[in-house]
Amino acid sequence: MSDGSDGAGGVGGSGDNGADAAASAAESAVSDAVSALSEAVSNAVSSMAQSVGLSDALGQLGQALGIDAQDMQGIVGAAIMGAITGGLPGAIAAVAQGLIGGSLSEAAHDAIASSGMPASMQALANMAINNFAQGVPGAFNASNLQGTINSLASGVLGGQVPSAADIGDIARAVTGLTDVARGEFGSLAAGFSSDTDAASAFDSAVRGAFEQGRQIASDVAASVANGGGLYANGGHGPMGDAAERVAVSAARLLGGG
Repeated sequence: MSDGSDGAGGVGGSGDNGADAAASAAESAVSDAVSALSEAVSNAVSSMAQSVGLSDALGQLGQALGIDAQDMQGIVGAAIMGAITGGLPGAIAAVAQGLIGGSLSEAAHDAIASSGMPASMQALANMAINNFAQGVPGAFNASNLQGTINSLASGVLGGQVPSAADIGDIARAVTGLTDVARGEFGSLAAGFSSDTDAASAFDSAVRGAFEQGRQIASDVAASVANGGGLYANGGHGPMGDAAERVAVSAARLLGGG
């Protein structure tokens, strides 16, 4: 009897191990399939963007998803592109980066307008800022805060309409970042000897601030992916801390956290 009991136990253990192995293999296969699909979609969208232009590519994608093509040009389009390859964390990073880029652009334009710089100098500096914003998905439209908030509040991203508190939180965060950036960029707009020097200085300042914000947004998205809490740690300096609040607010709005 003892041998039979041991044998039964042995068979049971082997079965459990086999089931675990099968489950692990299935999980790995699903993960690989999702990664392959994400890569395929990303490559297809990228190829489409190169062949017909990003604007047309977003419009076609929006049509396929039943989303107005005009909305796809802004923050919603950026979020969907981020979600395609990165799920919820990808959408969070894309929205946060778009909002940060838009806030920095608006602040730079405001600083230039109030600087007293010659008209030709302002024109070239503003052109440099626009070129930056057009390179960040969603940023060029995100400077229109009300329109952006309306797009985010539509519920198209998460399938449900965000709460008034979450919408108010992200509006305050974006306004806060714009105010901080406006102050920092305002001290930059003085003493340039040429139009190109002014444009280069603003381009460098905005891109530097955005690079910090981009990394912070990626860190917040990674925290969401790893099940971490949604709160601003601080310690990034005034501009970085303001950008972190934007990223955390975006994560709460999209993730319902």
